[in-house]
Amino acid sequence: MAKWSNSAFKDWHPAPPLEPSTALAPTDRAKISSDGASTSYYALPDHADELRHLISHKSMSKSRGDIFKACYRMGEKAGVDVGYDLQKMKFFIDDLIEMNKRGEHL
Repeated sequence: MAKWSNSAFKDWHPAPPLEPSTALAPTDRAKISSDGASTSYYALPDHADELRHLISHKSMSKSRGDIFKACYRMGEKAGVDVGYDLQKMKFFIDDLIEMNKRGEHL
C-alpha cells in the first residue's frame, strides 16, 4: 500500500477497471436480500455513538474505514476543501481494489 501524504495525489492515476472474473466476493459477510426498503444491514448496533463504533461493528479494514470517515465529514475538516476528501477517498478506493485482487479483508 502506498504511504498517505498530502502530496500523494500529485502523480495519482486511477487503477484499471477490474474484470468481473478478477473481483473477489468478500467471504466475511453473508448476503442479505433487499426489496429496496430498509434492510437489516443498515441497522445500527445499540452501542454505536460514533463512526468508530460502526467501523468496528462492520469489521472494516483501515482503508474502508478511512473512506467512510472522509465521506461522512466531507468538507468539514478545517484546513482542507472538499477536493481533499474526494482525493483521499479515491486513494483508499484504489487501495481496496488492490486488496481485493490479493484476496485480503476489505
